Amino acid sequence: MDFIVDNAVPLSAIFLGVIVLVALAILALSGLRLWRRARAAQKRIGREGEALSAQAERLEAALAAMPERQAELQGEIRSLQARVAALQVLARSASEAVNALRAPIRYFGG
Repeated sequence: MDFIVDNAVPLSAIFLGVIVLVALAILALSGLRLWRRARAAQKRIGREGEALSAQAERLEAALAAMPERQAELQGEIRSLQARVAALQVLARSASEAVNALRAPIRYFGG
């Protein structure tokens, strides 16, 4: 006990040094773990960024093609409208023909 009392300052310094070394070791391990996680996250962010960039390029290409596609669709719509008009004329003519063919039946009591 006299040894501890006589050498209290050096023993305290040694004890404090051990605590500091343990704390530095824990800090180094935590820093290493943090660095690894940050590097992994950075790689993942890089991959996701590339995927987003590729998707943005695809969307830009699709947007650039929209006017061409819209013009093509407008042409198709006009074509369909012309066909519908022709079918309406044919239907009207067929209806008139059917009425003309049925007219004698109406007159002669059929």
